Amino acid sequence: MKKRNIVTAVFGTAVLAGAGLYQKTSQFVDERLYRTHIKRTLFETLKPQTVRIKNMNDAILTGHLLEVDHADNTLIMVHGFTKDASSLENEAIYFQSICPHTNILMIDCYGNGSSDGVTRGVGFQDVMDINYWNRFIIQKYGEDHPVFFYGKETGATALLCAGSAGLLKNATSLIVESTFKNVRDYFAYLMKNDGYPESITRPLLSIVLRKELDVPLDDLDVMRYIRRNTIPTLFIQNKNNNKVDFNDVFDLYNNALCVKELMPLKDKPFYALDDKHPYKDLLTEFLNRNG
Repeated sequence: MKKRNIVTAVFGTAVLAGAGLYQKTSQFVDERLYRTHIKRTLFETLKPQTVRIKNMNDAILTGHLLEVDHADNTLIMVHGFTKDASSLENEAIYFQSICPHTNILMIDCYGNGSSDGVTRGVGFQDVMDINYWNRFIIQKYGEDHPVFFYGKETGATALLCAGSAGLLKNATSLIVESTFKNVRDYFAYLMKNDGYPESITRPLLSIVLRKELDVPLDDLDVMRYIRRNTIPTLFIQNKNNNKVDFNDVFDLYNNALCVKELMPLKDKPFYALDDKHPYKDLLTEFLNRNG
């Protein structure tokens, strides 16, 4: 009888611990998927003009445009998870320095920054919105106006999926930084960095994310789409970014069939490399070769 009571107690403790971890996993996801207030996008140095469009659901999306006279092309920049366009200010300043004849449009994704919306996606729901911004630029500057794209983290995921779906008109190249292979592993990596046991949270995330996002997780797997992308792509990954697994980029790069380059960085971001760094000129050279 005593042995049975011990087994029952151990089992009950395990169930309670599992329920507690499930609750914490659900709370972790909720806090990152849903915003509670509008955060106005503020830039410290740049002074872009504000532009707004409506997406297919009549939500008002906000963009921040740096315009130059007689621009050769336009760069559309897409920020990462839980961020807004101002988080890309350093990157935009760098692109200004190497592409002085380029317009730069930094967008606030749906539910982020100054754009409408109550939910945060994980890149995939932003795909059609990027298509709308792409159309906006072409309507503004002409049917033959070249466009290239930069995305970070979930922004990079959205661009890879948009490119794979053939939605990006006049696209000359993609620059994707710190992207991930699939959504479940992305959240598992975030939780691991917060001290949660990955071996337990990974299967729990399958349940939580399927419930929260209401789509099969296979549909949120970047590896399913990467082979369809035909736009020349530069993959940038930095070991110092603790939001994504550094190793994900190698599977993405190896499975991509487009013209491609790889920039694996160990410390400084690409916009702060010194003149002697072996990758210092790779981004410029990539852009020169691809529009």
